[in-house]
Amino acid sequence: MISQEEKPYIIGLVTGVSIAALAFYILLGCFYFINMPLGRGNASALVVLERGEPLKSFLNKLDKKGIRVNPFVFRLYLKLTGHSRDLKAGEYMISTGHSIRTLADTLIKGKIYLRRVVIWEGLDMFDIAHLMVREGILSQEEDFLNATTNPSLLKKMKVPGETAEGFLFPETYRFPRNSPPQRVVEKMIYTFWNRITPTIKEKCHEIGLTLYEAVTLASIIQKETFVKSEMPLVSAVYHNRLKRGMKLQADPTVIYAIKLKYGQEKLQLSKRDLAIDSPYNTYRHKGLPPGPICNPGLAALKAAVNPAPVDYLYFVSKGDGTHYFSRTLAEHNRAVWKYIRMPRTDSLP
Repeated sequence: MISQEEKPYIIGLVTGVSIAALAFYILLGCFYFINMPLGRGNASALVVLERGEPLKSFLNKLDKKGIRVNPFVFRLYLKLTGHSRDLKAGEYMISTGHSIRTLADTLIKGKIYLRRVVIWEGLDMFDIAHLMVREGILSQEEDFLNATTNPSLLKKMKVPGETAEGFLFPETYRFPRNSPPQRVVEKMIYTFWNRITPTIKEKCHEIGLTLYEAVTLASIIQKETFVKSEMPLVSAVYHNRLKRGMKLQADPTVIYAIKLKYGQEKLQLSKRDLAIDSPYNTYRHKGLPPGPICNPGLAALKAAVNPAPVDYLYFVSKGDGTHYFSRTLAEHNRAVWKYIRMPRTDSLP
């Protein structure tokens, strides 16, 4: 039997244990609640937290996309953790798999969504500008083009030309939405310098080309063929022509000249097109054009400084992505007749 003196002690002990147990279960419940998924399934949505935007507005955006967050609990969590004012603006990929804790961590640490863009070999700076806008990385093509011709940026990145054409290395990139265009261009040029090998630089010196000239030649090779095994052969044709003082007569340089002058790409060239007044027109001017006409990949860059040991001077498309190479004009004319002028038998009824 409990004495009168022991009752207060027992009551206090029971009360204390009860409160401790209650607190434990409350904490356990809170831990579970802030770590449980926001919803079922694998739904996700891209949502932008604008600079200075109220939290309520951001959570409403999530709600409209089927991702519901308890505003009171989320605010309370941010307040208790001391991060109420630490949310960073940006575009985020939020999913129902997030919890209140991971959502807060994402916004606090600025784990913004990076948009993926693939820059293929042979794209010029106008093509790349269009891609960057299409993928939402930049808002205006003009911003990108201005960055590619910014003298201070080019000097900083050690680009020897008047534009970054040729040095925007083809690669798969990831950039945030509405990235500063200067950073995008710097990243691409940095990738070029990071990928260019010492061997390529040494070969330039050996064959009497500057690196800029090699990049220019590589850009023509890249536009002429995407078949890597053919690139050294195409390179040989142009090296042989340069040595003999012959005009390069490369159609891609004319296509680029038209694009620079008229802002549009024309793939089927006429005789009038071949007479366009432009320093990039290698049908009118001897030697290499004044700069690259696209952004070549590593294979084309290697081919530019490693021409095949052949004496070809001409080549013509066979219509299947490959080319026929010739040593003499007579042989070339026969190939032109065979592959271009003569009707293909497989196209006849």
